Amino acid sequence: MRDRAILLCWLSAVVAITFVHDPRVLGALLLISLAAQGRSAPKIALRALVAVALVNVTVSAAFVVSAWLAGADWMTFVLRLNLRVFLLALLTFWMIRHVDLARAAAPWPSLQFLVVLALGQIRTFTSLLADYRMAFSSRSPTRPPLRVRFGSAGRQASAMLEKAERQSEELNQGMRARGFFDREFLQ
Repeated sequence: MRDRAILLCWLSAVVAITFVHDPRVLGALLLISLAAQGRSAPKIALRALVAVALVNVTVSAAFVVSAWLAGADWMTFVLRLNLRVFLLALLTFWMIRHVDLARAAAPWPSLQFLVVLALGQIRTFTSLLADYRMAFSSRSPTRPPLRVRFGSAGRQASAMLEKAERQSEELNQGMRARGFFDREFLQ
């Protein structure tokens, strides 16, 4: 019951935040969220920042260039975008720490089935990534140059994408064989 309540509060907060357009209000909500995190705030904030940084920087830079070429104001939009995305990521990481998704989805068997499949995939790929990292470090007695590390990361990503594609095809076939996509099952 607690997990479901937290999940529903998180969903409500996500929807409500999408309707807030004032950067000052978004900033205040961000500060309140950080204060509510307590001592774990720096750790969760860093994880959220790392998760959204690349996309936010790319989108913000593209919008700034576009607005600059058009002679339009860009500051409010970029500030609103970055604050909103960071706030949503922060709340999501907090929710993930405090909610057992399988238990929260218990009243809905179809959703619970999908959550368990997704969590299984996450665990599989986390283990695979750890194996790749240990294998790379065991083959490198000294710290390899950046070019070699990037090459290794690219090969790891390629292998993981191929594995994900194979596993998704197998999961899809298994779900179809068990009637998951039948209309009666989803209701």
